[in-house]
Amino acid sequence: MKLIARYEDTDIAVEVERHADGYRVTLGDRCFSVDLVHAGRYVRSLRLEDGTQYSLVHNRIGNMHEIMMGGSRIEVEIIDPLALRRKSREDAGGEGGVVKALMPGRIVRILVESGQAVEKGTGLLILEAMKMENEIQAPVDGTVAEIFVKPGDTVEGGAALVHID
Repeated sequence: MKLIARYEDTDIAVEVERHADGYRVTLGDRCFSVDLVHAGRYVRSLRLEDGTQYSLVHNRIGNMHEIMMGGSRIEVEIIDPLALRRKSREDAGGEGGVVKALMPGRIVRILVESGQAVEKGTGLLILEAMKMENEIQAPVDGTVAEIFVKPGDTVEGGAALVHID
């Protein structure tokens, strides 16, 4: 899972993957194998690959995470970039425009035709990314003006998929 950690006005790319009995965590260009165990409602035990172990207190409210460890306290906001992009599209209101790929992937199916009227939330196409099929939906009501992809196409994140007027 790819996330963004926002700490003191700095955004850090974070990737978390299940690995053996724990997780592989990538922070920027640094990679760690970790094991995280819930030791109570707010208490966690964090063990690194080299055997170093830490006890920490973790409290979460929405996207904000407060972490206390060894007398230090930090607050970090964890952001799902897909939700952030989805929200920014929703905030665009009734404006049409180009719907773009949120991440690299392969087009599996096209669910609409050029000239078709769509409502906000109507499925436009299926994009396979990270071994999951994701339905890309219309962010606004409108008419499909142009479809830029076809089934089987591979697209990069940010690639234009569909134009809605």
